[in-house]
Amino acid sequence: MSRLLLLSGFMLLGAGCAGSHSNFRTGGPAYPLGQPAGEPMLVQGSYVTGPASSLVIDNDAIRGRFRDRPVSLAWTWQEVTGSVDARGTYLELAEGDDTRVWGSFGGMPVDLTLDKEWLYGNVGGCGYVLRRAEDGFVGRRSCGGSLEGDLRVDFPEPLMERPLGERASLMTLMLVNFTSTYSPVMSLARFARPRNASVDGSVTQVSP
Repeated sequence: MSRLLLLSGFMLLGAGCAGSHSNFRTGGPAYPLGQPAGEPMLVQGSYVTGPASSLVIDNDAIRGRFRDRPVSLAWTWQEVTGSVDARGTYLELAEGDDTRVWGSFGGMPVDLTLDKEWLYGNVGGCGYVLRRAEDGFVGRRSCGGSLEGDLRVDFPEPLMERPLGERASLMTLMLVNFTSTYSPVMSLARFARPRNASVDGSVTQVSP
């Protein structure tokens, strides 16, 4: 009898320890992410899903597959590191009056600034000037000289309340998801923080 009680105690202790190292959010509403022209994706609790994507957020990391490519990222309050499609990722993070994300994501240069009204900067070969709207952002995008107006990407307000590293990872995925052609430029160089955004060959000043 005493052995049975001891074994039960160890099982309960093991379950408690396992639970303390995981932070899965299950259930709740599902939020659209990105733009269906790329891949219709949903964020529900700790899960990010789409026709070719299945990702799980656990504590300070996200792992799985994005557009059938392996993803393994982890974050702190000041950086995101890991790999996307076996290519290195290193993003630096800064949060104050605005939020800044810059570095390399799966080999693509990333240089983004988010404030109370605007999201602007560059991901890969595309420049963005987007304004906050209901459940996301609207604005313009330029890729290789081709200008798109009336662009809309989904990023509902509840996702803005998530931790900085998680938010930066989801925001970058949001813009990568919209890009119909995933063509990383291999570079792990450190990129300067953006002051303005380049769209259609011209520099657009964004008011704070």
